[in-house]
Amino acid sequence: MTQRPTERQALAVAGVLYLAAFPLYGGGQYLLQNEQPLAGLGLILGNSAVVVAIGLLLRPIIAVSSPMTAAVVLWGRVLEGLILASGPLAYVALAASPLARSLNDASYNAGMIVLGAAGVVFSLWMLRTRPVPPVLAAMGVIGYVALAAAMVLERAGQMTLSGGLVAVAGIFEVVFAIWIIARGFRPRA
Repeated sequence: MTQRPTERQALAVAGVLYLAAFPLYGGGQYLLQNEQPLAGLGLILGNSAVVVAIGLLLRPIIAVSSPMTAAVVLWGRVLEGLILASGPLAYVALAASPLARSLNDASYNAGMIVLGAAGVVFSLWMLRTRPVPPVLAAMGVIGYVALAAAMVLERAGQMTLSGGLVAVAGIFEVVFAIWIIARGFRPRA
């Protein structure tokens, strides 16, 4: 019989996965676009699995106080993972054509918009329930709104404005990951 991980273990693993997603997706995109498309695709598909795993690990913890938020986080992560995988799959299938590049870029933007929307819901839950310091939860709200806005700006051709906004979300995710690895969530009252 398989035993479920404790909340603390699940959060520590989720934190490691948050950190792993950055090099998996970024490294995968680099390889995909630099003559190693299958290796890149493999890393990006690994990222998609990591993204879904984060949702699966967080869902039961969040569901204790908000089943709806838990569902939004899980299905947001599933949708994000599927969308992020779709662009690189098209890139490989269409042999790096201009259409393939455009689909790859659009899938990243759409995946990050989904992450931004689900991340705002998650961060608002953290503000309400206080499993982390309120300032960290507020960073999440700001970061995920900034991420979604950055993706809309990128689609509108405003690349110079979007980079700083993406960084805000990235900083939150790194700080949050380190927090949940080191501290977990505060005990519920």
